[in-house]
Amino acid sequence: MCPFFVGTSVLKRLLRSLSAIFAGQFLNIVGNLLLVPLFLSRWSTGVYGEWMALSAVIAYLGVTDLGMNQAAANAVTAAYACGDLGRYRYLQSSAMAFYVGMAFCVSLSFGFLTAVLPIPAWIGIRDIPPAVAAWVTWLLASRLLWQMPAAQLGSIYRSTGNLAAAVWFWNLQSIGLLAATATVLLLHGGVLRLALWSAAPMIAVTVGAWFSLRRLHPELLPKLSEARIAGFRELLSPSLLFGLIMLSMALTLQGPVLLVSRTLGGTAVALLVTTRTLANVVKQLVAAVQVALRPELTRLDAVGADRALRLGHRLLVIGSVALSAAFASALWFEGASVMALWTNGKLVADVWLLRFFLVAILLQSPWFASSLFLMASNRHRRLAQSYLISAVLTLAAMALLIRPCGLLAVPLGTLLGEALACYHFVIKDACGVLKEEYARFGTRLWSGVAAISCTAWGTGYLVHSVAVGPAPLRWLQVGALTTLAAVLAAWGLALRSDDRSRIVTWGKSRWSALRPAGGELPA
Repeated sequence: MCPFFVGTSVLKRLLRSLSAIFAGQFLNIVGNLLLVPLFLSRWSTGVYGEWMALSAVIAYLGVTDLGMNQAAANAVTAAYACGDLGRYRYLQSSAMAFYVGMAFCVSLSFGFLTAVLPIPAWIGIRDIPPAVAAWVTWLLASRLLWQMPAAQLGSIYRSTGNLAAAVWFWNLQSIGLLAATATVLLLHGGVLRLALWSAAPMIAVTVGAWFSLRRLHPELLPKLSEARIAGFRELLSPSLLFGLIMLSMALTLQGPVLLVSRTLGGTAVALLVTTRTLANVVKQLVAAVQVALRPELTRLDAVGADRALRLGHRLLVIGSVALSAAFASALWFEGASVMALWTNGKLVADVWLLRFFLVAILLQSPWFASSLFLMASNRHRRLAQSYLISAVLTLAAMALLIRPCGLLAVPLGTLLGEALACYHFVIKDACGVLKEEYARFGTRLWSGVAAISCTAWGTGYLVHSVAVGPAPLRWLQVGALTTLAAVLAAWGLALRSDDRSRIVTWGKSRWSALRPAGGELPA
């Protein structure tokens, strides 16, 4: 049997990781919903808005990461899977030295700049006193910068197969930050006190993680004395490519907002962002699964489990397409009512804008799933090039189409850019890395995309025509049946027969393992 399906340890790790990821997302959403009215009840609207503006500006310092964290996490996970602890410590310590040096130098430089330059005034800060705003800016920047070396401790959990602990490393910081924020606000604290106390959860969780790892994996803790320039150089190339991917994603995310704001105005921006957020919900679900899978794929690549990787690639791509098709088909018919209820009627849905976004998300799902296998193995040079070319083409197409097509230029530009730079090239590159025959894989994939999409869409049309009850009940009916139709189409029309046989065999073995020994019938 393919090693991808051997034992239950991988499945248990994935379930724990997914639980941690979704718990973090849930806590973050609920916490932010509760904090907004608390902010507005303790601070004026102007002060709250300026706090958010300062936080947004500081977020741009995240580019100083340069993608090093992702490259180092992949490298040490592969080293641990191969049992090469010498290489593990060499790379881990080199990454830690980079982050400590970068955090120290940038925080010191940024502190000097905030002291001598009127940075708050440049971004329009008026309600917060200039001296206080300067201190707040430096404190928030320092917290962000020192989170980067702290994140290397989370990478140790990830590399040893405990991604759930790595996720909770961040979840606990988020919970602590929400608690600290609520406490400061309830005690009528100001922006400076909140900026100061917001660093406490990061420090506390990092110290706790250090002592935990000192007990569990003392041999894996990084030491600055073991850092080497050669280790930094080895990680630099893949990290810069990850940085290029992050930059390209930021361009395609924020570029359309700026373009629409300049051309069509603020109301159009609100409709664009809300519609895109709704269409991207399924992408967030798929991304959570991919985050949980990534360390497992890194380990499989490190030990040369090519057959398992090929099977995982086929299943993940088809699974992503099925989930995306089900979601897109449901929102194709029910999206307008979802928007109306979600925004309390304050935004009138542009149905075709939503539908084009859904088509873009559906066609993106195959290459987005394939890209995970390239990033998990640090073989993402061509992927980074595809991301950058796609971003440039997408923004150029949007700029040309924005006046004749209005908001439709955004999804149309996305479709054009990704069609020219990603649909073919990313999947072909992944097949080459995995030693999968691309012609056969691509033919079956795109015919499967068509079959799954048509089946799910047809089901959505029929159920939408006969669905009864209030809007949420209709959503449930349409969503459940389009999901069932997409899964059945993926199973019968998109998966290879040998893949179906492997899944059935694995399912039977897991069922047999779960049954009590005394429950088996005699031969």
